[in-house]
Amino acid sequence: MTSFVRSVSFGLSTLLFCMGAHAEGEVIQFSADAVQQAPDRPTFNARIYFGKNAVRNEYEINGQQFVEILRNKEKDKLILNPALKEYIIQPGSQFMSPQKRAKKSKDLSPCEGVPNVRCVKKGEETLGGRSAEKWEFISTATGREVRSLTWIDVQRRFPVKQMYPDGSMFEMTLVGKEKLNGRNTEKWDVIHKRPDGFSSHARQWHDTALHIAIREEWPGGYLRELKNIKVGKQSGKLFDIPKDYNQIQRPNYDNNQAPAPARMGS
Repeated sequence: MTSFVRSVSFGLSTLLFCMGAHAEGEVIQFSADAVQQAPDRPTFNARIYFGKNAVRNEYEINGQQFVEILRNKEKDKLILNPALKEYIIQPGSQFMSPQKRAKKSKDLSPCEGVPNVRCVKKGEETLGGRSAEKWEFISTATGREVRSLTWIDVQRRFPVKQMYPDGSMFEMTLVGKEKLNGRNTEKWDVIHKRPDGFSSHARQWHDTALHIAIREEWPGGYLRELKNIKVGKQSGKLFDIPKDYNQIQRPNYDNNQAPAPARMGS
């Protein structure tokens, strides 16, 4: 029996949603074509359906079709193999819609719903002419307490600066507004700096209605983008397990598995 290909992460954590708990607010449902390009690799294409409480991601690897469904209420991820009519369940996944994240009230902890992490607000500062909340993130790793600093843009409610324990950091600066694929976006410059002095420059385009980055460009020819965005209610059937599919346990992987696409910005 042909086994599942290793679950592919399209890196939507930065493109579409962040991990966390629910907050009140409207969810803007939509569908889109997702494209990821990396040097010396074939272009990776996927189809995205963003519903009220779930996200569906359809893609193909080595001629095989796969479907990933991230379900918020069930706090899990489904991986479907249509050719074999099989699926596996990965528990522990949860997301917050970008619109709900943007509507979170001021002073609400960005750690809400994130396990084993607590946040302490350190005040408010001005970065690039914009107001930002300064938060200290405190977590425990291998028995050691780890602290980092994050600045959350007051208006947009996403991190615009982070400083890590090893001395590395990233910072975002708003450049201006731009029309992209028929969508109104804000163009942001992103600077990453390492402790050894090395720095890299990237760029993001944030959709002002969907509150997501619909395009990211990174050094070396890395690119991610959402195209053909169509706003509208998504059918609930897209996020259901087909009745004729059988659940299997997560298989053991071998050296013949297709590699996951390169992640960018991490």
